[in-house]
Amino acid sequence: MKQIGLFIIFLIAPFILPETVAQETDSLKLFESITDIEKLIQQRQVQDTAPPVVPDLTQQRDTSKSAILETATVLLDSLYHRKENGTLQLPDNLFGSTSLHGLTFRDTIFYNPLFLPMIFTGKILPTDLSFYPPKEESIYKGLLIPREKTFAPGLVHAAFVDETRRDFYRRYPDRVNRSVFHLDSLPSSSKDTEVLETFNPFKELISTETSYSLNAPQVEKTEIRRRYWVYNGDHSFQLSQSYFSPNWHKGGTSNFTFVNNHILRMNYRKEKVRFNNTFEWRLSVFTAPDDTLRKYRIGDDLLRYYGDFGLDAFAKKWSYSTNLDVRSQLFNNFPTNSNTIRSAFLAPLYVNGGVGLKYNLDKRFEKVRHRRVRLDLHLAPLSFNFRYIGNDKVSVTRYGIEEGKKHTMDLGSTVTANLIYDFNRYITWNSRLKYFTSYEKVEAEFENTLNMALTNAFSTRFFLNLRFDDSVPPDPKFKYLQITQLLSFGLNYKW
Repeated sequence: MKQIGLFIIFLIAPFILPETVAQETDSLKLFESITDIEKLIQQRQVQDTAPPVVPDLTQQRDTSKSAILETATVLLDSLYHRKENGTLQLPDNLFGSTSLHGLTFRDTIFYNPLFLPMIFTGKILPTDLSFYPPKEESIYKGLLIPREKTFAPGLVHAAFVDETRRDFYRRYPDRVNRSVFHLDSLPSSSKDTEVLETFNPFKELISTETSYSLNAPQVEKTEIRRRYWVYNGDHSFQLSQSYFSPNWHKGGTSNFTFVNNHILRMNYRKEKVRFNNTFEWRLSVFTAPDDTLRKYRIGDDLLRYYGDFGLDAFAKKWSYSTNLDVRSQLFNNFPTNSNTIRSAFLAPLYVNGGVGLKYNLDKRFEKVRHRRVRLDLHLAPLSFNFRYIGNDKVSVTRYGIEEGKKHTMDLGSTVTANLIYDFNRYITWNSRLKYFTSYEKVEAEFENTLNMALTNAFSTRFFLNLRFDDSVPPDPKFKYLQITQLLSFGLNYKW
């Protein structure tokens, strides 16, 4: 029986299905013709552009409305049965899954922005307004997705709605009774930043199982106070070596020299007050093969303090100041093959001080990088020069002091100059000049140090010191001039 029933159904189906499908197709076309608002508005605009024939507009509108309703009524009544209350009775098979294929929820709602109450939005100019000629090249060239499957149809529809609204604003401004600028209850439009914060599709991708706070940590506030004291220093450890073979035609003595130099500066500056302090210790020790009493000797031994105190005077570089220079040595010094002490600690002791003016210069060169000049010039028209021998084994006459006395003091004038010239980052010239005169005798010193840095740690140093003192007994060859010179290589450190 089941096989006979199925056979009958297959025989009757070809005659029934075409009529049902045709009926459903006609229903869909009718539904689209009624709900296509854009098409109806375009037809209405075409009718408006035609020259009016009947002057009575009210009667013409009523006639056109009745004609549309009558046409729609005739078409629907020819297809469906109408109930007593005036509604159409649609067939049950219209609500099947196959009959609604291709329809969306939007197609079932009679909604269009053109039929909402007219509200002025302020958008008069078109969005595609341009002052340049249109491009002939197609904007859809090279796209992989067909235009009808993108948002292009929806954008065209939105542009049509905006153009219709602008046309209505221009033609019937008296009919626009509402404006968005007078509606306080309208919600404000969200900003781009708010939208990005509320919707972030990548937030879940970068989320971690353990949450960490991205808030800035609390930092303890520290009051930055001005520093009135500035500290810096130079330290160097230099070596030099010379060798002469026993058969060298001019003869000579081989030796090895160790030189160290330490300079510490402490400078104070507050408003108009300046107080500069410099401590220096310089020592050179060399081997003495020709000395039968000792294996090494002291070459250069200097322990010095220099300080000046001043107040700013006229201009910015001149100041009223007073200075003090104290010099001595630390170790005992002996002549070759002799146990007689030539000099020792506080023997001699030189003290020089004065009152006058000081000139300060600190210039940086813009064209040459790291080139800098620092000059301190002190002019003391009233100054003193004091000498003291604190060791009884040291001869006082060698240092210009009368026999039987341990000290002497002269009054006069002093000129002191300190120069630091940085040729570049690696070559520096330090120079110091001191000139004292009691208007009867002169004592002058001119120290020069040329430091050539190979790296930040290694450097070559050339030192030359010239001294003139006419208060001591003259030398048969150099008279009152005294010279010391040294060339060395070693470590160098600045801070």
